[in-house]
Amino acid sequence: MLKRIITKSLLARKRHLLVASGAVLLAATLLASLVTLSLGMKAQAGRALEAYGANMVLLPEATSLPAGAGGLAFGNIVSEGYISEEYLTLLESGQIKDVKAYTPYQYTVATYQGQKVVVAGTLFDRLRELAPYWQVEGEWPADGKGTEDILIGSKVAQKFGLATGDRLRLDFAGTTRELTIAGVADVGGSEDNQVFVSLGTAQFLSGRAGQVDMVQVRASTENRPLSEIAAEMESNLRVKARVVSQVAEAEETVLFKIELLMALITVLTVLASGVAVFSTLTGSVLERVKEIGLMKALGAKNSRIAVIFLAEAWAIGLAGGLLGNIVGLGVAQAVAKSVFDSYLSPQVPVIPLTVAAALAIATIAALGPVRKAISVDPVVTLRGE
Repeated sequence: MLKRIITKSLLARKRHLLVASGAVLLAATLLASLVTLSLGMKAQAGRALEAYGANMVLLPEATSLPAGAGGLAFGNIVSEGYISEEYLTLLESGQIKDVKAYTPYQYTVATYQGQKVVVAGTLFDRLRELAPYWQVEGEWPADGKGTEDILIGSKVAQKFGLATGDRLRLDFAGTTRELTIAGVADVGGSEDNQVFVSLGTAQFLSGRAGQVDMVQVRASTENRPLSEIAAEMESNLRVKARVVSQVAEAEETVLFKIELLMALITVLTVLASGVAVFSTLTGSVLERVKEIGLMKALGAKNSRIAVIFLAEAWAIGLAGGLLGNIVGLGVAQAVAKSVFDSYLSPQVPVIPLTVAAALAIATIAALGPVRKAISVDPVVTLRGE
């Protein structure tokens, strides 16, 4: 009997229920799209921001030693030191989690045509992966200790009238090395004033084998903040980790702003949908006061009366939640396509979360009408008062 009453109640008020279901559908759509974007866009945002290059720089720890003689203290002598290349195996092996890419540098000074130039030794394959925004005319050199191919900055090329394919004769503290320019890099920073050789070549010519002066790192902020990754590197690699603030701030704020905007819209829509469900069920109670009074007079308990109206609310919530998942996924895909030009994979937790939220909205909105329904006095109602 209860099942028949609920079924007929739903069929008799289809128009009103559709309006309320539409409101819940809108809230569920925004909630589903928000959660899908929150779960899926962090990885997308990280990949999009990789074009900005490194977001962290590793520098050697400074060593401070006391100096003095004959009982007199002269203060401390500070040496910047170096980063041992063997520590980079921790980055290579994945022991430091969330490291996406890195490239080491060793700097030295050479002389060309009587003028000093800064020479940076690096791993070209890793540099190419870490800095996709570099504009290189020609080709990227290959890695290797004995390679003669190099990369020069655009300002170096302009200053000395050099181009791709030219031979560059550099003097390293009395040792002369003739190298071939494979490409000219236009970066827009200090790199334009540098000459890039392979790390092995720089270490050999400077006599500093196994040492690097700096490591640029690209770390993912999808799972934890960049400051936490930096602290782990400092404790494990014996280095000073410095966050590149411009890139880090962009990563941490771009997704937050999107999430905040959608969260505000979702909250407002949830409130509006709750009001719609409340008004629909309240109207249903007012229209059926005599019916409620008759059911109570025939022995219906308050729990049975409550279940009838809660069933209407749950039907509204279930319909809105299920359809909201489908529409919400479409909205999330449209946003991801417009912002990152790619699609998101479906997030399984979104489905139960959205349905549960829709049911919760409908249930909470139904509490007032249900309380009014169970407070109906059958004696007063049947007397027509």
